[in-house]
Amino acid sequence: MEEIHNEDVQEMRNNELPQAHHLLPCNSICSFSNTERHLAESSNRTSSAKKLWVILILSVLAMVVEIIGGILANSLAVFTDASHLLVDTFGFSISLYSLRVSGRVTTPEHSFGFQRGEVLGSLLNVVLIWGVSLVLIYRAVERIFHKNVEVNGRLMFATAAFGFLINLVSVWVLGHHHHHDHDHHRRTHNLDDEHNQELQVLNRDESRPMPIPSTSSSAGERKTTNMSVDAAYVHTICDLIQSIGVMIAGGIMWWKPKWFLVDLACTLIFSVISLYTTIKIGREAVWILMEKVPHEVNIAILKNGLKDIRGVHDVHDLHVWSITTGRIVLACHVVVEPGVDPSDVLGRVREFCLTTFNIHHITIQIEHLPHQSMVM
Repeated sequence: MEEIHNEDVQEMRNNELPQAHHLLPCNSICSFSNTERHLAESSNRTSSAKKLWVILILSVLAMVVEIIGGILANSLAVFTDASHLLVDTFGFSISLYSLRVSGRVTTPEHSFGFQRGEVLGSLLNVVLIWGVSLVLIYRAVERIFHKNVEVNGRLMFATAAFGFLINLVSVWVLGHHHHHDHDHHRRTHNLDDEHNQELQVLNRDESRPMPIPSTSSSAGERKTTNMSVDAAYVHTICDLIQSIGVMIAGGIMWWKPKWFLVDLACTLIFSVISLYTTIKIGREAVWILMEKVPHEVNIAILKNGLKDIRGVHDVHDLHVWSITTGRIVLACHVVVEPGVDPSDVLGRVREFCLTTFNIHHITIQIEHLPHQSMVM
């Protein structure tokens, strides 16, 4: 069993040094670039965590105010808004956890790290959303049959307005980070392009191309880090829109106190929207935990592509799954042609999986063609 992943790249290069001493400049450049990249990733995680902490505190403040305001105003719509803030608070906590564990090293007991914690947290988040939404829908339907429900429209409007202001500040904080981060990503991407061009110059005279590890791994980790902030940004915009809806409902009931059905309609609409929008998240979390092939990987194209690699006779026992979103793992048996260097095949397989499907962790078992097959 031979295993190739990004942590083994340095060892592979060291093994090649006796045969290619002129690659030392490449090694120096790679080490320097990796150091710069790790510093950038660490800075990005720290910046994202600070933003999420600010949003978490603001969400807790708005949630407490809306719970109290919902009780005093007797408004289910305000409770619906508060429940979504509760769920968002839980989600932001999961994002902070995922940012923290993304920088932790693996342990002998947790060889794949702690990335599944984010998936479990997302699934619990969906369950919480569904539980709260179904309770609110039940309460709204129950109130329809009680004609003597009184809702304080003025307090309902004021509470929703406070939530709107908090969400507006949150959108500004995350939106500022969102634009700054994309500018930083473009600068880092340009650095990677320059790095790749320099590697090509140093290796263009090689008679046998050596597999050079792609620098896209850091981009993938940056993407994972940015996903947490981008998800928080989307959630906050949705909360902002919902606060506007509750404000409108509160204004109507302030003007017409007897129109309590407006409060119930607002509750039902936003609860159903919450149920619908979380179906995809819950389904993806279950698929990851069930180790389903990731949707971005076409298993037929992957297998045919592996078979088409020079030196590969057959591929079987192919398994592809995700540790978490964006972290894909592959394991398979590769039967090599007679007289082929297995190291060359491993390099080509790794390069194909990395560049075509962004699979970084690859485990390959090399098998040789039986003698009778060679005769045929």
